[in-house]
Amino acid sequence: MVDTILKTFMFALAVTIFFSMDLSAEESGAPGDRHARISTETVNSVRDVDVQSDCSVPDWLDDILTRMPEVNRSQNLQDVTEADLPLTANDSRPETDSFFPPPPIILPLYLSPKMDGEGVWISDDLPTGSDGHPLAYKTVYRPSLEFPNSIVYMALFDISRIRPRLFIGQTEPGIYQISHVPEQENLSNIVAITNAMWMQQHARGAGAIFRGQVVYPMVPGMATMVIYTDDSVDILEWTDDIPLSLVKDARQLRHLIVKDGAVVEQILKNGKMEEAEIGLGGFLIDSQGRSTMGNRVWFLANRTAFGIRDDGNLVFAMGHHVGTRDLARALVLAGCKRAIHGDANIHNIVCNFYFRGENNKIIKRDRLSPEQLQYTVKRYDEGYAKDFFAFYEK
Repeated sequence: MVDTILKTFMFALAVTIFFSMDLSAEESGAPGDRHARISTETVNSVRDVDVQSDCSVPDWLDDILTRMPEVNRSQNLQDVTEADLPLTANDSRPETDSFFPPPPIILPLYLSPKMDGEGVWISDDLPTGSDGHPLAYKTVYRPSLEFPNSIVYMALFDISRIRPRLFIGQTEPGIYQISHVPEQENLSNIVAITNAMWMQQHARGAGAIFRGQVVYPMVPGMATMVIYTDDSVDILEWTDDIPLSLVKDARQLRHLIVKDGAVVEQILKNGKMEEAEIGLGGFLIDSQGRSTMGNRVWFLANRTAFGIRDDGNLVFAMGHHVGTRDLARALVLAGCKRAIHGDANIHNIVCNFYFRGENNKIIKRDRLSPEQLQYTVKRYDEGYAKDFFAFYEK
């Protein structure tokens, strides 16, 4: 009898503590946190959780303390199968497209609210090659454990069938060095255009190479996106051992945000380790045009990045209300081994797709992200003040 009363008392105490903690968390957390449910399986795949092995909590009590509020156990990700997820790109594509298959589904981090197509790579509403096969895939994902309203849109390009090119902005100080370059690009084969990195005045001496010509001196150790003369692409830390004769285009910015397939969490700066968040000082602004530097979470902004996979294909990421490390986390989940930060702020983040009809005439344009500003859809058609990358079908 005493044993039964004791167990009942402990059970009631555990329930009281659990729900008191939950109410406290809801009152102190951000509004979006109250309705966002996290999949523990996906959390563990992003970062390891250190669990003490000497825990001796009884099974019945452990079950109560680890149960998430308002969660139906049938909705836990462990019970979700691919049949419960939206159709994959493989389900809607013919077998003849298997030579450029989509990446695996990225299991959603949040179970509620549900986002249609989250983590599923599709080629719908994207340009196809002259052979009728997809040239790119896209997906959307919420990668942040701390900020559920951080959203990242990603595009995967088939570099074996696409050739990228860097263009130097018309107002950049190095433009006078390359104004004599006679090479003309054939816009009839255009597939997509994205922003590049920050303007030179904000890039802290970052280097650039345009059609084999050094526009700004390359900095050893700095994160670099390189386009080689054979049209392959890489993202790496620059070294003077790379023969310039093999480089067609290159652009640098700060440090790698993904290295060896992992998010770069900290960097050495002025002799001290600091969080690897990249900012523009007072020039990093929110969607209303206000500087973010007075905010505790100043790093939440509109950002872009480029990642390289082991198969040589390039991923472009556009994030909204996101930090550098969470943007990098999305690229890691997309299979990227190294990544570099791109441009930032709502007016500078661009990924435009071009659709061609008969005689390769452009018949339609579209954006990767519905949050990208509409007026930017035609920004790069005839050049622009800032650097950008163009992607053409080979």
